[in-house]
Amino acid sequence: MVASDSLAIAAKLRVPTKATRRIKGEIACAECRRLKVRCDRTIPCSTCVKRGCGALCPNGTIPPGEGSRFVLAATDHLRHKMLRMESRMRSLEDVIAIIHSSESDQPHPLLESREEIEEEEVDSAEEEAPQSPPARRDARGTLWTDGQGGSLFFGPSGGSEKIPNQKAGLFLQELDPSYLSPEINHCYQSFPFTPPNVLASSMQPMIESFLPSLDRAVTICNTFLELSWMIHIVSRNKLVNELIPIVYKQAPVPYGPHDLALLLVVLAIGSLVDLDLPPYSFEAQHYYRLSRATLALQPILGAQSVVTIKVLHLMSIYNGMSGKESNLEQSYVLLDLAGQVALRVCFVSNIDPSMWSFDAREAYDRRAYFWSLMSGVLWQSLVTGRPPSLLTPSIDCRIPTLEDEKAFQEGEIPIGFGIWGFKATSECLVPLVRATLSINPPTYETIMELDGKIRQLALPRTDTAISIGKSHYQELMLLSLHRPYFAQAMTEYADNPLSNPYSQSVRAAYSSACIVLQDTRAQFLSMPELCARVWRNWSSTFSAALVVGTAAIRGVQLHLDPAPLAEFEATCNFFANASETSNRAARALVRNLCRFFSCECNIHEIIVGTADHAQKGLRCTQIFSGERKAGTD
Repeated sequence: MVASDSLAIAAKLRVPTKATRRIKGEIACAECRRLKVRCDRTIPCSTCVKRGCGALCPNGTIPPGEGSRFVLAATDHLRHKMLRMESRMRSLEDVIAIIHSSESDQPHPLLESREEIEEEEVDSAEEEAPQSPPARRDARGTLWTDGQGGSLFFGPSGGSEKIPNQKAGLFLQELDPSYLSPEINHCYQSFPFTPPNVLASSMQPMIESFLPSLDRAVTICNTFLELSWMIHIVSRNKLVNELIPIVYKQAPVPYGPHDLALLLVVLAIGSLVDLDLPPYSFEAQHYYRLSRATLALQPILGAQSVVTIKVLHLMSIYNGMSGKESNLEQSYVLLDLAGQVALRVCFVSNIDPSMWSFDAREAYDRRAYFWSLMSGVLWQSLVTGRPPSLLTPSIDCRIPTLEDEKAFQEGEIPIGFGIWGFKATSECLVPLVRATLSINPPTYETIMELDGKIRQLALPRTDTAISIGKSHYQELMLLSLHRPYFAQAMTEYADNPLSNPYSQSVRAAYSSACIVLQDTRAQFLSMPELCARVWRNWSSTFSAALVVGTAAIRGVQLHLDPAPLAEFEATCNFFANASETSNRAARALVRNLCRFFSCECNIHEIIVGTADHAQKGLRCTQIFSGERKAGTD
């Protein structure tokens, strides 16, 4: 006892070493003392931190010699110090193990592997943290090749049903253009370039000689306006009160080739949707050929006019409705070209039209048409899976107000969904395309947040038919949003697609698909001839049919409402009836839905069979997911 007290007193009386005083901050650190610089006596001091040797402070020093100013100069010193410390640590562990072995057969807690302790901590943290659904698997899309060097790309949202196919579909008669002059046909073939040695002043009267009578032109234009309520491209005031009087020489106002091309493409689309004419009539092909030839009389990229954008936009719509499968790719190219021209003429910029001193009417027309063009470009991107030309962060075009719509839409055909549609494009469709076509898919939490934003998009109390259309528009967006996760759940969790991280997408995609199919069937029953000629409806309807067909084949045991099997059979019957008048419906039925239906006939065997039967169902779902061999049919 006396000895221990003596040791304690001796420890208190012992003079502290310099190392101890440096640790306490009483004197300068060893490195600052070596360099003879001021030390702030913090651990580590600011001087050592700036020189990159904070690990040596306060008692270590950088060995003197050449290159000692740099951090790498202390590498050997630190390595030797680490070796000495590791050797001492091993010796201490051996001593602890020897002493503890005499008391217990279990290893001392301090001798457990640090890696095992960290793994246990990570495992416990993972168990406590809520499981976050993984992001959508990396999907690049489909590349189709024709064996002759040609290829087409369809992104993640563009399924294999978009691949060209000449075997299915109705036979369409094409117009024989020999009745037109060689100059007009040459301009048609030269599009989008202006043919050399061709004068617009001499070609324009030649093309105008093929115009219909004034009464017939007004009738076709009215048909176009009545059935084009979904798009805001050409207003009644512009078409009937300005363009027709100018072209038919009722008003002495100069106009260019693109103004004439605008009237001609309106006549072409009006003839396509004229129910008094046969589908894909020669008259529609006649006006379209004249419009394309007229557009080539003036350079497209050199003409700084919004009229040029509208002509290209309408030509894209015509090609999509023409009934010819090869024209669908032209539809995409023309709309993409319209977007490029819009950028070229500064129609799309980070400055609102009001900043360019446009009057109120012109500013309203530009804003309304911009959002119509944006909507068309975005939906085209979702159909093909290709990036849009107008989706840039620099766009800052305001949405027209309700006051503007009331003031400038008087006497006009109502613009589709009006201001609601513009807001839906800005707030929901733009982020939807970014999420769907992104190279790095967003998290599933982001997808569900966008789902909530789409569902919360308020439906104003308007006409019942328009409200139904707006609801249909919402369901299309939800279907496009959840379709990739639906396919992934059906493929990777085939045993029970509703017991996986994407179960919400399975239910949402199936529900939206059923609503889209039911709405399309109702529209077809009320207007069969018109619905047969609108190709965009059939594209979205076919996507919905694939979702329902996948659920019918892979998830009959799922409790979904309505029953997948009955819904799919009704869908197949619907496409069979529509295929008699719609080329798109015929192609979908012959090429894919019949194959789906053959899979459906073996549903009971798939459910009660082995894993090999499940693989049969997997091959059926590959039609939907786009996983096909390139160049096969």
